[in-house]
Amino acid sequence: MKKVLPYLISAVIGAAVAILIMFASYKIHTVAPVRENAREIMGILSNAFLVPGVILAGIGLIIFASNGGAFDMLAFAVIRFFDLFKKDVKGKYKDFYEYRAAKKDREYKTTFMLWVGLAFIALAVIFLICYYNV
Repeated sequence: MKKVLPYLISAVIGAAVAILIMFASYKIHTVAPVRENAREIMGILSNAFLVPGVILAGIGLIIFASNGGAFDMLAFAVIRFFDLFKKDVKGKYKDFYEYRAAKKDREYKTTFMLWVGLAFIALAVIFLICYYNV
């Protein structure tokens, strides 16, 4: 259950965002409630699933890059910069090597965000294909 819970939580959050976008987009696009056609609904569904998919996959990719060390030098520089303004504080890390060694222990698991985001993007592509074929 512990392995499924992150997937489930991110899917529920993505679905909630998609539902909010669907309702907002439906209110904007339809002037009269009788005027519902399949093409318009497929366009709304495609847009609604694309937004949370891109957000979730983007966050997953940024954290994946951070785990790989893409932002380590920048984070270390910011920490050292703010250590300059503290009085009587030596700093938490002596050098960049110590910072990297300490950060290796704090890697975050993000594959669940990436997979759920890609699933939402796949749904958006399916609805887009239906939009163009209707």
